[in-house]
Order: sequence, then structure tokens, then C-alpha cells
Amino acid sequence: MKKLLYVTGSRAEYGIIKRLLLKLKDDTDIDLRVVATGMHCDKKYGLTYQLIEKDGINIDKLINIKINTENNEKILTSMSICQTEFGKFFQSNKFDAVMILGDRYEIFSVAIAAAMHNIPIIHLHGGEKTLGNYDEFIRHAITKMSKLHLASTDEYRNRIIQMGEDPNTVFNIGALGAENCLFMDLPSKKMLETSFGSLKKPYFMVVFHPETLTQVSVLEQVNELLSALKEIIPTYDLVFIGSNSDTGADKITEEITRFNTETNSRFMTSVKPEEYLALNKYSEGLIGNSSSGLIEMPSLKVPTINIGDRQKGRVRGKTVIDCVCKKESILGAIIKSQSVEFQHTLEKTVNPYYQKAVLENALNQIKFFLKEKEPYCKDFYDLNIK
Repeated sequence: MKKLLYVTGSRAEYGIIKRLLLKLKDDTDIDLRVVATGMHCDKKYGLTYQLIEKDGINIDKLINIKINTENNEKILTSMSICQTEFGKFFQSNKFDAVMILGDRYEIFSVAIAAAMHNIPIIHLHGGEKTLGNYDEFIRHAITKMSKLHLASTDEYRNRIIQMGEDPNTVFNIGALGAENCLFMDLPSKKMLETSFGSLKKPYFMVVFHPETLTQVSVLEQVNELLSALKEIIPTYDLVFIGSNSDTGADKITEEITRFNTETNSRFMTSVKPEEYLALNKYSEGLIGNSSSGLIEMPSLKVPTINIGDRQKGRVRGKTVIDCVCKKESILGAIIKSQSVEFQHTLEKTVNPYYQKAVLENALNQIKFFLKEKEPYCKDFYDLNIK
């Protein structure tokens, strides 16, 4: 039996991987272990490790990295705590592989610790571009430490190979999140209303994170967003979901909390993965700069108003309306999303991240890797360029 560790650091990434973890947990060939860190262990973000436990997934260890989003120095301190603690953990616990998803700074620290202990890394969602955030270079750095790559589009697979990874270790399986929308058992609108109050009035979901590489003022951006949203309050309700724990996130939370008090909107620090997808499913659209707007929402046939540069460079379908972070531009995108013409586009569009049998393909690639691959020194794959 192969011993596989999955490290989770945020509610969003756990929501993507949940169905795969449940499959791995029940597989008789795999001894799945889970460690929760990052936002999961912080009361400010809802202690979301408890959601994992309620799903029937045992957490072997909680590693609190004492997140502080005040500035980059504080973030680096959290990263150093994470790297130190996982360094100790890997010294005492041996695994056949460590599986990680995405590009969070705490996952970067986990990857460094695993690589230094020569534990093979399985990485999901490599090769993607998000030019407005430090996730961009973190993701590519994790790629160079990983030995199995499960990409979500051909473009991303090709980019991973371009970075010197052997094509035989890089697979385009599609995005688990794009499939989750169609196969997760989502709560009904009535069930959501029991938890979150009436949803009879048309509403928009709002998820807004900081841009950490563009040097644009977080306060300036969130105030432009809230100025636009104030204009639509007479017609629509708003449901806010809390920001990721990136540099400057607390400032966004403070401004949204003040706005909610003034407008009687709703704010949830965090919700279950199924609740998040269902809330979006019944909404008029997702406003903000979350990757879920590009990857998951097209499967739900829901418009995404994608603001600013945080997701710049990522593959997107025709359900996404890009706009700059200015009041009038945001309002224009919201109006466009409700037009008859755009609603017709929603019905016809194809999610570029969706492939059939994503879950099964991911499981098969992981099991084959664990069974067949012996520890080896990874070479750099050179493209034959003349």
C-alpha cells in the first residue's frame, strides 16, 4: 500500500480536490493522509478544517502558520513558519508522494520542504498564468520541484513542458472544479435559504481578492468595486464571500464589512464547497477576481464579471466579461451580463477547463505514478528548437 499525503491550505483549493480525496480515501491501494494548514487553522477564516472532518476525511495534523496579511514581511514570516514546521514533519514522517494543488504561498513552503526531503511531488493546476498576483511565480516554482503534473488545459500542459518537464510526466486531465459543478450534490435554493436567508430577490455573488504584483492600491480597488455595487443595490441583493489570506486582504474585509452595514448585504467568511457552487448557480453572476469565475462558473452557465489583472493570462471562456477596476467599467460589465444577447451566449458556451471523466483520470494517473515510479533524479527536458 502506497502512502500518499495531501496538504490543504485553503477552503477554495479543498473544494476543488474534495471528490478526489474521498476517492483516494476509499482506495485499498492507497493510504491517504491529510494535513491542514494556512487558512484552515485560523479562526478569522472560519476554522475550515472542521468542514473537512465533517466530510469524513481524517486530518492527521494541523499546522498553524499564524497568518498575518498586513504586509509582505508578515506573509514571509508565515511562510517561514510553514517551511520549518513541514521540514520537521517530513523528517519524522515518510511518504511515497506528496500531492498539492495550485499556487498558494503556504503550499510553496510545503513543496520546498518536501523537495528537500526528496519526496516526489504530484502537482495539480500547474502551467497557468495569473500575472497580477504572486501566485504566478509560486506556481511555476512548484512545477520545477514536482515529478507528476496534472494540468487543466493543453495550453498549460505545453507550458509545463516548455519549462523543462518531461512530456511523459505531464498530463492534461481537465479541471476537477469544472466537473464538480456537474457531479457534486448541490443544495437546493430552499436549503440555501434555510442557512443564509431569503434569496427571492435577484442577487450577485461577490468574491474579491488583492492584486499583489500590480502595485495598485487595495483600498482604491475595493472602493471602486463597492461604488459600482452601491448603484445596483435597488435592483439586486449581494452575497459576499471572504477574501483569501493574501497581502492586504484585511483591508478588503474592513471595507466590505462597512459596506454591508450600510446596505444590509450579506457577508460570509467561508461556506462549504457545495454551498458556494449552489449560491453561484442560483445567482445572476459572480463579480470579482476569483479563479472560480473562470474555471467553475462556465460549467454552471453563470456570467463572470472578472475585475482587474489578478487573473490576467488565464484561459477563459465566453461566459467571462473582463473589465478594469473602475466604477463605470464594472457597471458596464454587470449590465452586459444581464443582456439578452449575453444570456444566449451563456447557453451555447463550452467550458475550456471541462473534460469527461476528470476525476477518474486524475485517480488513474496518481495510482500509476505511485505504483510505477521509483525515486529518481529529475532531468531537464530540452525542447528541440533550431
